[in-house]
Amino acid sequence: MNNNAEFAETVAQQVAEKLAEGIRDGTFLPVSEYMTPAQAAAYLGLTEGGMETMRKEGRGPRYVRPSHKMVRYARRDLDAWCEQHAVQPGE
Repeated sequence: MNNNAEFAETVAQQVAEKLAEGIRDGTFLPVSEYMTPAQAAAYLGLTEGGMETMRKEGRGPRYVRPSHKMVRYARRDLDAWCEQHAVQPGE
């Protein structure tokens, strides 16, 4: 094997080991259907403060409030909100 192939194999092995370790220790969990405001903001490319403002003004994506202090957004609701705000060029 040439040096590039050996290097690529070494890197691939290290990545696989790190991924396996992360799955075992819970670092790499599957993405939840429900996101925190910070996760939802990142998903939409907005700020967490902007998400909060939209919630207060009643103009943002639909959300759930499992408890008084907890807010969660379903991915499907974020996607639907984006679709509702899609703009056709020329309209």
